Amino acid sequence: MTITVYELDGVDDVRFSPYCWRTLMALKHKGIDDFERVPVSFRDRSPIAFSGQERIPVLVDGDHWVNDSWNIACYLEDAYPDGPALFGSDIGRSQAQFVNAWTQRIQNPGLINIVLWDAFQAVDPADRDWWREDREKMFGRIEDYKENQSEKLTAWRRDLDPLRMTLGDQPFLGGQAPAYVDYLVFGTFLFARYVGRENVIEADDSLQDWLGRLLDMFDGFARQAPKAMTSER
Repeated sequence: MTITVYELDGVDDVRFSPYCWRTLMALKHKGIDDFERVPVSFRDRSPIAFSGQERIPVLVDGDHWVNDSWNIACYLEDAYPDGPALFGSDIGRSQAQFVNAWTQRIQNPGLINIVLWDAFQAVDPADRDWWREDREKMFGRIEDYKENQSEKLTAWRRDLDPLRMTLGDQPFLGGQAPAYVDYLVFGTFLFARYVGRENVIEADDSLQDWLGRLLDMFDGFARQAPKAMTSER
């Protein structure tokens, strides 16, 4: 039976949610290619009304559904044990939970400071009033995020040094092959890429090699996804 993934949709069919991309990469990693992607607007969650909640992504597998990217990864690991492992062991799952927390507390908030305005431009125009009201409750006035971006970017890049150190000794965070820990961190870079801010990492940054390897995986699945052509910075 085909798996269905409900994911957030932006302007011109751009899908920039880092959490949805974690799920998409996890499915590909498991060797599951037969899945349907259903776009859901920010303002209208009626397509997932069956779940009784509003958090996305939502994965439906037969008569079972699960939401939240972390819960989905755990479900895929347990429900499809014959596919390549996402965690490798209970210890690996626990370590991935730490990386998940790091992305939530350090990587993602730092990037929001830099790309929130760009993300607003990548939202479908029909969703922008809703998105502005929702995000300004959390982050304040969106226009303020157009200011001092270069200074914020310098600080955020510096915070990625532990990532560079780890990847200096191995090709992936998972070791010699990618694992869910890679997709946790990769999803945040994809967020920047799809809202039109690929320059958050400098061209000569050593992280580019790791990003390139992940972009090329699964026949360039992530590399080929559409990006927002934002005109205003």
